[in-house]
Amino acid sequence: MWAYVLRRVLAFVPTMFFVVTLVFLLTRLVPGDPAGILAGHQLATEELIAQIHHELGLDKPMIVQYWIWLRNILHGDFGTSIFFNQPVTEVVMSRLPVTLSLTFVSLLLALAMSIPLGVLAATRRNTLADTTTMVFSVLGVSFPPFWLGFMFILFFSLTLGWLPTSGYRPMSMGIGVWLRHLILPSVALGLAQIALLTRTTRASMLEVLSREYITTARSKGLSRTRVIYGHALQNAMVSVVTVAGLSFAVILGGSIVIENVFALPGVGRLVVDAALRRDYPVIQGAVVYLVGISLLVNLLVDLSYALINPRITYD
Repeated sequence: MWAYVLRRVLAFVPTMFFVVTLVFLLTRLVPGDPAGILAGHQLATEELIAQIHHELGLDKPMIVQYWIWLRNILHGDFGTSIFFNQPVTEVVMSRLPVTLSLTFVSLLLALAMSIPLGVLAATRRNTLADTTTMVFSVLGVSFPPFWLGFMFILFFSLTLGWLPTSGYRPMSMGIGVWLRHLILPSVALGLAQIALLTRTTRASMLEVLSREYITTARSKGLSRTRVIYGHALQNAMVSVVTVAGLSFAVILGGSIVIENVFALPGVGRLVVDAALRRDYPVIQGAVVYLVGISLLVNLLVDLSYALINPRITYD
């Protein structure tokens, strides 16, 4: 097992190298000059802009800038934010709990709803319950999360007044308060993943239910509940967990839009603000953090296969 983990961790290296290189190039290709923004476009002089370029290291060739940045991040130094004048690590870590809270609540909500719906659709194939579930899945994938966010604000917040329109409260203020501010953005962000995971659960269950050992379990007189949940679902969960790992990455990336819709002070909103300010170190550092978290979660998903199905080994 440890050899497998080591191989997977080593596989992160080329992935992260590609990501950091792509992020560095894309941030430099975006129109705009951070020196001009810092100096103020109307009051900026060529001498002042040249001085800021020198202080930020932007007067060096791009390949030199890339090498310096790559060398620094290998030592855990993502630079200093141009706008906040603070280390990028501190800026990102102050926003990361919001993004992770939104992502995990969205994913847990998606799993809690999709697995029962998928099992229901598979065990009642070609019935009204199956058809309704599939229609719900298609509709869930069709609606953009940002549009759902605005609709939820209009209906549940402005019309009914049940939930807050925006903002975030830390868990230290109470789980209820924390959750009330995350319900709407989590549902808006996770609805498409609910639809995807429901279809995946249904397809996996239909495949497992047609296996011979399920027929054998039924012929032994086992109850329907034990056959479905004790045998079929356990084997079908491998595919569901795989898709859930991919959904985590999708939700993490989608938080950039949802955080701006609901004014959540997370990493997604930080990246958008940094892009508008041409704060290159924050953009680069935040994206590297998000990619690293996604890779780590997918590694944990791979390791969970042996817990779900003991027949799976890593030899």
